[in-house]
Amino acid sequence: MSVICASCGQPSDGRYCPSCGEERLDPHKLTLWYFLSHTLVSEFADLDGKIWRTLRQLLFRPAFLALEYAAGRRKPYVQPLRVLVTAMIVYALSSHGGITFTIGIPRTELKLSIAPAPFPAEKSIGASLYQIDRLGFLTRMYEQKRGPVESAPADVQQRFSGTLNASATLLTFISIVLLATVLYAFFHRRRRLFVEHVVFSMSYFSFVLVSLLPVVVAFKLTMLKPTSALLLLFGSLLWQLIYLAVSIDVAELPRPPRTLNRPAAATR
Repeated sequence: MSVICASCGQPSDGRYCPSCGEERLDPHKLTLWYFLSHTLVSEFADLDGKIWRTLRQLLFRPAFLALEYAAGRRKPYVQPLRVLVTAMIVYALSSHGGITFTIGIPRTELKLSIAPAPFPAEKSIGASLYQIDRLGFLTRMYEQKRGPVESAPADVQQRFSGTLNASATLLTFISIVLLATVLYAFFHRRRRLFVEHVVFSMSYFSFVLVSLLPVVVAFKLTMLKPTSALLLLFGSLLWQLIYLAVSIDVAELPRPPRTLNRPAAATR
């Protein structure tokens, strides 16, 4: 019996719509039991599924997902923006409570943040400002407008933490655009479309967040001694730097043309 496709509105006789490929609506598949026993299990248990295939390529094949996207092979993988947003959410949930990853520059008060820093609502304004600004510029600006940070009421403290968290998410996307702009400036002759560099940047930032998850778990569960935790952190940083270098080499740097080794023509 012919039915109308729920997605495109075209008539369909089989299980899948011949126009858009949408599967025919089956009320039985809308039950919670079917979702838990079929949909959810098949997505996570199938090693060849989109989720695991995308995660495997993201972690162990630098720039591969960006190249596949640019080549038009997008169906087998989770889309880059969805991967990035999911990685940001998982990282934020796993690092809730104030875990940060920063490197202090010796003999200075400067700190380099290597991952988005969460700002819990219960954290004081002074501690949050110190976390992101060791030089005290933001603290002085706040005190000029609001007074001493120690006397801030609880409602102001919660609004301040929420604003910082929203800004951290915005800064992550700004960083992605900035990296894409730098890559486009250097390698636009190799890849002329700006969106290709944006996809490359999204994939790299997704990799950074996912690769930091084992470090976050180790810190949260206090599974490691300080020395071991530091080695794990620097190992993760080294992995990220090598990954970026290989990604740029694979996706951005031009390749010399291949030439065939032909025997020299015989001379008379």
